[in-house]
Amino acid sequence: MALMNGQQYRESLKDGRQVFIGGKQVDDVTTHPAIRPMIDTMAKLYDLQHDERYRDIFGFVNEDGELCSRVYKSPDTIEDLRNRREMTAAILNEVSPVIDRFGDETVTPLFVMQDRKALLDKYDTRYHQNAVNWLKKLQRNNWFLTSGNTDPKGDRSKQPFQQDDPDLFTRVVEEREDGIVIRGAKFETGACYAHAAFVKPTVGAWVPENTDYAVACIVPLNSPNLRHICRAPHFETPNGFDRPLSSRFDELDTLIVFDDVFVPWENVIFSRKPELAALIRQDLHNWAAQGFLNRSYAKADILVGAALLITEHTGLANVPPIREKISKLMGYRETIRAFIFASESEYQVSESGMVVPNLSIQNAGRVYASSHFYEMAQILRDLAGGTAVMQPDEAMLDSPLTGPDVQKYFRIGKVSAAERLKVLNLAAELTATSFGGRMCAYAMFAESPPSVQAMSLYNSFDRKSSMARAAKLAGVALPA
Repeated sequence: MALMNGQQYRESLKDGRQVFIGGKQVDDVTTHPAIRPMIDTMAKLYDLQHDERYRDIFGFVNEDGELCSRVYKSPDTIEDLRNRREMTAAILNEVSPVIDRFGDETVTPLFVMQDRKALLDKYDTRYHQNAVNWLKKLQRNNWFLTSGNTDPKGDRSKQPFQQDDPDLFTRVVEEREDGIVIRGAKFETGACYAHAAFVKPTVGAWVPENTDYAVACIVPLNSPNLRHICRAPHFETPNGFDRPLSSRFDELDTLIVFDDVFVPWENVIFSRKPELAALIRQDLHNWAAQGFLNRSYAKADILVGAALLITEHTGLANVPPIREKISKLMGYRETIRAFIFASESEYQVSESGMVVPNLSIQNAGRVYASSHFYEMAQILRDLAGGTAVMQPDEAMLDSPLTGPDVQKYFRIGKVSAAERLKVLNLAAELTATSFGGRMCAYAMFAESPPSVQAMSLYNSFDRKSSMARAAKLAGVALPA
């Protein structure tokens, strides 16, 4: 099957899915004003696959001679790993540097399942084969796979089985000869315009009482009894002048409700296996962090660029304290870049021979990028000043009644009022609007909370070699 183009992607979403926004059911997601902008953005991504400049990056020929999507190709060689970086960079450069969910990151837990054949086969030989089959299906059909990670959770002080409502974590309510039935909900970005979701468990303590919650499966997002409850959009009207980011790139977050959704066995990665969930859950980010760091780099570059434009407009670009602030943004960007290339250069080989970015370096980069993003956004906010939240809208600029005043008082030298307002609106979207607030929250929590990221770094770090160096210097023996 050939790779989809943008129009084919749009048509594929007219599949009877149940999507709700603003308290109403959406008849056609491709035409709804709150969803259409991101569908248009994703359509550009699908069209990019057919651009002569990027065909080799996005496509590969499988063992059956079929043209398939590289988004879903496992990194079997260092060239594959580099290709994934180049592919993500192409999307961020050509489509948008501020989008996060487009499939390259959310497929990577399936790479882990493909890699851990021996572990999965201990529990059920179908599990590994299902993961491999789904990777092939995604490659051939070029579907958009999103994730299904975050449960509503309810009372955070209680385990899933202790909740007043047992459905606050997604669980298996029935195992049948032909499959399983799941009930609960998951928060997920982009689900209302994706094709399928890889649902994974997020329970911390895998005690026997939580067995029903140990489930991982792939669910088509038009499945019967599945509902999308979308959050409110970050814009009132899709005006690209006033809201240059949220009007085009508002990745709608959705509560996916599983109201006794049937999942056939061929779509089940594991069911009611708490020990397996405990053993494999932390590994699910092994390849995902590469995509996260590439996205973080693109956002950091936008912060630098916006800061430079603002200070050029205001005449402060040559002031040393201003340059010092901007240099912090530059340092943030370049540090993320260093993590990306160092983890790639120092790659590891997995148990099945797949190529993995160096986990210790990559996890350190993940912690650094997510924990410093808010600070970097604050620097841009400081450089933009209060004007970034006090600017008039495009209607005021264009009105014969107010336009002359706006043009007079927002112009700076050769920089017209329109040019200055466009840059200020970009800065506001990055720092002050609800879109900017979501960006900060996403940077901190999308790759799991900072405490979990820190534990991933701790566990992947070569602690023994560091202790050995210190012990040698101190003249003591290593602890047993």
